[in-house]
Amino acid sequence: MSKRDQAFSLLRQGHSPGEIAGIMHVRTSEVMHHLWSKIGEGQLRRSDIAFSLKRKIRRAIEEAVARTGSQSPTVISREVAKQGIQCSKFDIRIYLEYRRAPVVLGDMYEIVRSIEVRLHRFVKRVFVAEFGEDEWWRGGVPDGIRAECAALLEKDPEPAPEPYCYTHLIALREILDRKWSVLAKYLPGEIAQNKKDLLERLRQLNRIRNNVMHPVRGGQLSEEEFEFVYNLKDDLGPLADPESANQKPEAAAKPQTQEPAESEAPAPELVSQLTPVEDAPPTPQLPVNHEPAAGEEFIPSIKAS
Repeated sequence: MSKRDQAFSLLRQGHSPGEIAGIMHVRTSEVMHHLWSKIGEGQLRRSDIAFSLKRKIRRAIEEAVARTGSQSPTVISREVAKQGIQCSKFDIRIYLEYRRAPVVLGDMYEIVRSIEVRLHRFVKRVFVAEFGEDEWWRGGVPDGIRAECAALLEKDPEPAPEPYCYTHLIALREILDRKWSVLAKYLPGEIAQNKKDLLERLRQLNRIRNNVMHPVRGGQLSEEEFEFVYNLKDDLGPLADPESANQKPEAAAKPQTQEPAESEAPAPELVSQLTPVEDAPPTPQLPVNHEPAAGEEFIPSIKAS
C-alpha cells in the first residue's frame, strides 16, 4: 500500500491528520499532501478531514473559540488542555480551517445532489424496464407531474432534453409514493420494507436541501442533519439498474451497475451547529507552521451549556 493510500485508510478509520503523522512516522505536511491528493481524486471531502477529530475534541475546540474569541491554535490548545483534553495545535488548525461554512455547506450540497440525481436516474431506469422506452413517461410518471414538467420545459429559454429533467426532489417523492408497487421491487430490502419511513426521510431531505440552497433565509444545519444525509446516502446505496422489462426483480435487487465513483468515506461525527457565513476563498494549502490570520471566519457552532 502506498503512503497516500495508507494515510487515506487511516483517516477513514477515524484518525486525525496529526495522529496519522505519528502512526506513519512522517511530517504532518506530508500527510496533508497525501490527503489533498485524495480530495483531488474525488475520494475524500475537505469536511471529512475536519470531522476526523473526535466529537469530544471538536466540542472542546468550539467551546474554546466561543469563550476566547481567539483564532490561534496555540490559545485554543491551551484552553482545551485546561479541560483535560489533549489535541495537537496542528489538528486544531486543520479543524478550524476545514470546518468553515463554505467548506461544510459545499460538501453537504454535493451529498444532497448525489442522492437526488441517483433517485432521478433510478426512477427512469425502472420505468423504462417496466413500461418500455416508448411508454415509460406516460406509464410511470403521474399526470400532474408530467404536466408540471411540460410547462417548465415550455417556459425555459434553454430547454432541457426532455420534460423529465424538470422533476425535483418532492416530485420524485410523489412518484415513489404513487408508483411504490413498481419501484419498491428494485429498492434495497430494508428501504423497500418501509415506504412511510422513506417518504418521510425524503421530505426531511428536501427541507435540508432548501436550507443549503437558500442560506440567506437564515436556516441552520445541525449535526444530526449531517448524519441523517450521510446515512440516507449509504442506505440507498447505488440502487438497482434494471436492464429490461423482462429482468426478474430478485436479480434487479442486486446492484449491477454503480453510479460514477463517489467518495465513500464513512459517515463521520459532525459539528453541532453550522451558521451560514459569507463566502470565502478556497482553503489554501497551509505550511506546517502556519497559524490562521486574524479575522478568518469561524462558525460558532457549539454553545456552552
